[in-house]
Amino acid sequence: MESRPSHAASPLPRITAILNQKGGVGKTGLTVGTGGALAERGRRVLLIDLDAQGHLTTEALGEDEVDPDLPNLAHALVGKYEGPVEDLILRRKPHTSGGQLDLIPTSVAMFLVVRELYGRTRMPESRLARLLEGLPEGTYDHVLIDCPPSLDILTDNALVAADGLVIPVQPNNTSLRALRLLIEQIAVIEEEMRLPRRELYGLVPGIYRRPLSGIAKFKMEELEGYGNPAPGIPALPILAHLPLAAVVEEAWLSGATVVDYKPSHSISDAYRRIATRLDVAAGLSSEHEWTGLPPLESLSADAQNSQGSD
Repeated sequence: MESRPSHAASPLPRITAILNQKGGVGKTGLTVGTGGALAERGRRVLLIDLDAQGHLTTEALGEDEVDPDLPNLAHALVGKYEGPVEDLILRRKPHTSGGQLDLIPTSVAMFLVVRELYGRTRMPESRLARLLEGLPEGTYDHVLIDCPPSLDILTDNALVAADGLVIPVQPNNTSLRALRLLIEQIAVIEEEMRLPRRELYGLVPGIYRRPLSGIAKFKMEELEGYGNPAPGIPALPILAHLPLAAVVEEAWLSGATVVDYKPSHSISDAYRRIATRLDVAAGLSSEHEWTGLPPLESLSADAQNSQGSD
């Protein structure tokens, strides 16, 4: 089994941050969709709702926020709760495959975490990493972190805790600028904290309409260009495409992940591609399973104006 980078104490779980400081690029949908696809593969997955807005907890999974008087993630991050991390986890019904999709939910106290982290704790960027070190060995194969839309101390916590990153983007100018800033932020954190380089698995363009407009085609070309490394810029291949599709909201309303709600949908297949990439990174699947997938076709080409159905 492939070992995790040197900053991690044990081979598993593989910790992945779903990260982009820009809002509205599909972080939550990507987190829960990929988690559902991993659970379908029989993997044990822990999702972490690091965003105070709590869309992963309440909208995507239909769970309640944690009572602020009970042990919760916010209190664990600022040192008000020092008990076992297991007490923060919401255990959910096992998948029919034998996989698991559990959750550390958000709470209203998360809105105060950024301020309190700076005022209360030593090495505030490492609080989440230290918390996850307390996970009992063998409990989970993957941890997926749904990050807030900001470049703040919570984002830094996700970067420090993660082995690798999946970056959701939109084919527009503001998203491309945010991507450049994020790459710079990652490099700064790694240098300042003397961390091993995080693995940048790639980009997932999403939340765009079909057919692509002329501007969107041009921006998609730019995103596709990140797959070719340049000086100072790591290769960021496109892992999958997640265009706007009604099936995502329908699945959320039904309380299911997309792969369970509509297994044959193209969006489900997109989540499965990403899950395969993360499974390979964790050493749980062979590299051939990823390289053997059909290559993605360029959506910036005129012929690619639709992909699947809603």
